[in-house]
Amino acid sequence: MLLLTEHFKEELEEIKRTLRREIKLKAAEFDELVELNFGELENNACPLIVLSVSQTFGGATRSAIGLATIFQYIFMADQVHRLMKDDPDLEESKRQFPVLVGDFLYGKFFLNLCKEKMLHFLAPLAKIIESMNQGAIIRWLSKDKRVSEGEYIKTIEMERASLTGLAARLGAELAGCSVKVQEQCETIGWNLGIAWAASQERIEGKVVDSALTEARTILRELPNLKNHSLNQLIDYIESNVQVQTLELNYR
Repeated sequence: MLLLTEHFKEELEEIKRTLRREIKLKAAEFDELVELNFGELENNACPLIVLSVSQTFGGATRSAIGLATIFQYIFMADQVHRLMKDDPDLEESKRQFPVLVGDFLYGKFFLNLCKEKMLHFLAPLAKIIESMNQGAIIRWLSKDKRVSEGEYIKTIEMERASLTGLAARLGAELAGCSVKVQEQCETIGWNLGIAWAASQERIEGKVVDSALTEARTILRELPNLKNHSLNQLIDYIESNVQVQTLELNYR
């Protein structure tokens, strides 16, 4: 079976070239500003969700690449903001630097939304960014406190599943799918986000397994699949979640 990243190799490379070109500053390269240390899923999961859903339902490749890039900007901005440290000994300028870089990336997301003529997606994207930030605030306030598994899952739903769910939904909308199919794709994306985040957080394995099972269940309900991109997407997330879990367990 052709690996999903190989299947979308050209599209992923174009997205990465765009990101490198657009976030390059005159004074420094992006890597000199912040250190994200992205792995396989951090680099590719959000774009692949958009690309896989769009291709499954016959969407235009060019539009899908544009939307996938927008989602990666949002994900990167969120991850950069999380680099902010609550360290009393840290200089105020260094404490605020990740905020400035993250805001710069959010600006790029909006600029690309305009360039791609996708301003009609602004409202749902803004709502998801609000949800992600609310989740981050809840996590911050829960620091050093005992949190139940249910509360923890609620937080990652806000931080990650909301983003991956919308990525799948808008990918389906871009391809001209019915509202019902858009909602089904959103549920698949939502569960993939739960599996991804839960594995990072070392939440009990049954949460990851349950989310992946639910994604496959919804996949079987989808009509008239033109190819196997969505099935490969779930396989891709599952295989990388397993690798990620093994790496965390050996640290």
